[in-house]
This record gives sequence, structure tokens and C-alpha cells, in this order.
Amino acid sequence: MKYISAAIGLGAILVAALAAPGEQWNQEWKLKPSRTTDRVHFRIERSKWRNNWSTSRDVPLSRFRGLSPETLARNGRVRFEYVHDAGRLICEGSLWSGSGSGSFTFTIDSGFVAELKHLGYEEPDGDQIISILMTDVDLPFAHGVRKRVPDATTRQLIELSIHGVTLDYLREAEEAGYRNLGAKDFVEMRIHGVSTAFLRDLKASGYDLAPREAVELRIHGVTSEFVRDLKQAGYDLPAKQITELRIHGVNSAYLQELRRYGLQPEARGLVELRIHGVSPEFLKELKDAGYSGLSNKEITELRIHGVQPDFIRDAKSLGYSFTTKELVELRIHGVSGSYLKKLRDTGFKNLTASQIAKLKIHGID
Repeated sequence: MKYISAAIGLGAILVAALAAPGEQWNQEWKLKPSRTTDRVHFRIERSKWRNNWSTSRDVPLSRFRGLSPETLARNGRVRFEYVHDAGRLICEGSLWSGSGSGSFTFTIDSGFVAELKHLGYEEPDGDQIISILMTDVDLPFAHGVRKRVPDATTRQLIELSIHGVTLDYLREAEEAGYRNLGAKDFVEMRIHGVSTAFLRDLKASGYDLAPREAVELRIHGVTSEFVRDLKQAGYDLPAKQITELRIHGVNSAYLQELRRYGLQPEARGLVELRIHGVSPEFLKELKDAGYSGLSNKEITELRIHGVQPDFIRDAKSLGYSFTTKELVELRIHGVSGSYLKKLRDTGFKNLTASQIAKLKIHGID
């Protein structure tokens, strides 16, 4: 996996413009072993006045001339070149135990720059050229980006590569129906883990979302499965509402449990139910106790005030048929199933919920 330092950012380029005119850059390279034997971790640093700029990545040894496993095994002075479509970094310095450092100069391939300009990109400056050298911005990539992102600038060309937007990603996004997007759209989607498979799944599930909406879904952990399960459960929702469901803990398992019990609250009600900890099991027990078809408000009131299904069942078995409002009133005043049974056993029968509550309030146990 490649790693590109965040120091490539636009801020470094802007600071560079403030450096004293004519002052020379201090240019250094550093090298150390990578996790794989056919690569090395290669770092480039440039500094001038108060500006420091760096970039690094794991690079295949095949990208170098004069650097091989045998060379790396030796200690001492070394001279090698890092070769790219855009030009060459000419490096001199020392190696020791597979690591090394030194200074570099670079030469620009004029044909590469001419082709960039021919494609409509601006001529890259010094920092941009080195960024290009250290990324996967070659001519095929520049051509491919221009084909699918016609207004991309040189800076955006580099940003696309840095953030892992490949030609395959551009092509697959287009095939998934995401056309005429800007470089910023692709970068944002890639940064936030919007895969082309996710884009295809959105389309397959009937969602025609803007890139920012797809990003919002992924930021909040919305998966392809969740989007599909929402549709199958009968919820045809905008991206904002899907995100709200996910934020409040509504997931595929919750939807499946609701369907298993034949329950389908409205989307807004789903959020309300989850906020108050209403589980599918609780809804099922209410239904089994004869309280089906309740409104979300009634269900949440029961849950908030601790009205448990076993209390409802006890009341039913004793011949009571309380409304949800009465159940809440009884629980507020501490009436339990055992209290109802005690009242019945002592001869208090056919009482209303209000009468039972008053007895409890006045300490009639």
C-alpha cells in the first residue's frame, strides 16, 4: 500500500511562493526498507526559507536505475536515479544496512510537460513536478482523467492520484451511472470509502443519489445491505432520512426482526422507537398481549414509563383491559401485577385504573 505524505497539500505550494526570490532549495532523499523485498520506502524533502515540503511512498525497485537488492546490501556511497514519465530524480548519498540518505536534483521530461499542456493541463511548477514524479500520474493516467473529468486542473490531477482515484475507479463509477462528475466529487468519494461496488448497489436498489449524498451515507456507516434491506422492507427514503436511521442505530438486523414479527412502523417512527430503546421483542410481546396497531407515541410512552409486557399479561389474566394511557398511569404510581392480584384476592374487584392508582397512592396494600 502506498503512502503519500499530507505535506503535498496546496498550503505547501502557497508558502513556497513566499520564499525569498532566487534562494536555492535544499533537496534531500531518504530511503529505508519496505515490508516487501521488491520495494523500498522512498522519501523526498525540499526546504527553503520557512517552507518545508515532503512526500513519501513505497516504490518498486524497478522504478530505479542503479539501485538493486545487491546495492542495498552494501554500505557506502551511492548514485542512482528514480525514473518516471515526467522526468528523473538524480540521487547521491550513502547507504547503510538497507537504508540511506543524500541529496538530489531533478530533470524534467519536456515531452511529458508538452503532452500535459496539449491535453489542456497547466504547466506544473517545481513542487507539482516532484509530486507527479512520486505518484502514479503518468501520461495514460493524464489522458484517462481528461476523458472522464474534462475540467481537471494539474493540481486536481495530482490530488486524484494521491487519494487513490484510479482510471478503473473513474470507469467503474461511470458504468454505475455516475457521469459528468468533477475531480472534487471523485476525491471526496474515495476519501470516505465510497467504492464503485457501493455506487452500483445504490443504482441497483433504485437510488439515484448525488455524490455528496453517497459520501454522507458512507460517513455514517450505511452499507449496501442496509440500503437494500430498507427497500425490501418497504421503505423508499431519501438519503438524508436513511442517514438519520443509521445514526440512531436502525440497522438491517433491526429491520429484519420487525419484519419477522409483521411490524412496519413509519420511518420517522423507527427513529423514535430506537431512541427510546424499543426492541422488536418488546413490540412482539405487546402484540401478543393484545396491543397491536399502537401508535409510535403510545409505544414509546409505555417504554419510557417502564410498562413491561409481563405487567400487561398479568392485568389481562386478572380480567383487566387497560388502555395504554391507563397502563402508564398505573406504572407511574408503582402498581405491579402482584398488587393487582392482591387487590383481587382481598375483594377489590371491577376497579378502574384511576381507582387502583388512588388506592396505591394512599398506601392501601
